[in-house]
Amino acid sequence: MKSFCCCKVLLYFLTFLCVNKIYAQNKFTHTLAELGQIQTLKAQVEAYPESERANQAFINAFDIDDPALETQYGAWIKEFPKSFTIAFTIGKAYSNHGNSKAVPFLQQASMLKPDDDQIWYMLAGDAYLRNNLKLRQGYLKKAMQCAPENVNYVLNYASSFEQTDPARRDSIYLEIAKWSTNNDNAELALSLLANNTSSPVQKVIYYKQLYIRQTKPHSGAYSPAMTAYFDLLLSTDPVQAIDLGQAMIIEDKLFVDVWQERLKVASQFIQARNLLAQNKSKEAIAILNQVKLDNNQLGHHINAKETLVLFKAEASDADKQVRAAYDSLTVAYSKFPTDKFHVALLKYAVKLGLDSNQVAENIKKTRISSAKKATDFRLENYYNSAKASLADYTGKVVLLTYWFPGCGPCRDEFPHFESVMKKVSRQEVAYIGLNIFPSQNEYVLPFLKESGYSFIPLQDDLKRAKGTLDAQAFPTNYLLDQKGRIIFSNFKIDTENEKTLERMIQETLAAKGY
Repeated sequence: MKSFCCCKVLLYFLTFLCVNKIYAQNKFTHTLAELGQIQTLKAQVEAYPESERANQAFINAFDIDDPALETQYGAWIKEFPKSFTIAFTIGKAYSNHGNSKAVPFLQQASMLKPDDDQIWYMLAGDAYLRNNLKLRQGYLKKAMQCAPENVNYVLNYASSFEQTDPARRDSIYLEIAKWSTNNDNAELALSLLANNTSSPVQKVIYYKQLYIRQTKPHSGAYSPAMTAYFDLLLSTDPVQAIDLGQAMIIEDKLFVDVWQERLKVASQFIQARNLLAQNKSKEAIAILNQVKLDNNQLGHHINAKETLVLFKAEASDADKQVRAAYDSLTVAYSKFPTDKFHVALLKYAVKLGLDSNQVAENIKKTRISSAKKATDFRLENYYNSAKASLADYTGKVVLLTYWFPGCGPCRDEFPHFESVMKKVSRQEVAYIGLNIFPSQNEYVLPFLKESGYSFIPLQDDLKRAKGTLDAQAFPTNYLLDQKGRIIFSNFKIDTENEKTLERMIQETLAAKGY
């Protein structure tokens, strides 16, 4: 940082105090050099209030949560009541950060320029964070009226019916998909339709349509949809997966390594299946043991873990290693108790002469042997500002999720969590949500009020040591037993595996005192 002589320091200090006292009375401190720069930028805005560049430069000089920024723009709104740029630029800045301070400024901008579609879209974003569906739909309708050619607004309008009318949501997506074979929004609509259905057959239909009607260049939805399509085929028809993977290597030049990895796995699945058909079970096991679904170095993942575990157990059974098949499924089921794992586990248990009580006992032992004590915390409850500790819930099973109001994947899970929680006693199970974005604090209670979700909302402390309850992505979920031990971690619940969460909770309740 450049040095200043004493007279310059004094000049900047006096100028700062005299011109604008609001900056001196907040916790967001600036260096003297920054204060001088702020005064220069402030003068530029006041000289050219309709300059978006001047406004943006002034905003960039502050932390978005600095109350001085809001105070200054509040003063400018009064000083320049007809300036659209002043109201719009600060409103947009707050909106981009998911900050509720955006609303009054965007409303002011809407009165000055009611035909600006961006304003209504950003206001719809605020309503989304509050989970106010009617308000969101009203704003999106206005955005669509202002810019009927913007399909993104229609897609968002469709998604607003997700909680109340999924059939209407999907019918709008279908209409978008029909609009144009050269429209990348059609690709996105087909991708969303595939994602929304729990039927594998229906998923394949949508993915096939997406592949046939692909645009050039591809939309951002295309590659993720094709990898999901491949992973689905890998579990149902590896030969078709090979065909898709080979076609993708030819056309998807940016992700050749991703498709080569997938092709290798599909080839290994086919090879192992052929070996089993030839009664060469040992060779099949050797092939399956070489399969790698995760490339941590490159961050690649193939979603076929359940299929691989079941396939390995089948091969072990064919090799007369029933105990190995049973043990591998015990470990897999202990970590994520799906229906398919459960059926296969009981099948091999019968072959070993084990009853259901013995199976349950083996599962309990496996889970407890790998369980770790959850790191405690003491965090503020949004409802009453009281501090809540994880230790307060000792004696209960605890479903814990890291989330924030703007987290789409978190919202996708909440209906399934809520469905399961309605089937258990709150005297036995606590449901806690930790908001990890302090900038969205003001949205937490409105979100809960509008949605009706019942988790206990706590504000996470970003500086605390999370220990065994870490979160690198959102949502991140944990299920703790009555002694505060982590029994399940890093799981994702959706339409297809809602019952899995129910099993996790019920079996943890049943293991009380273990």
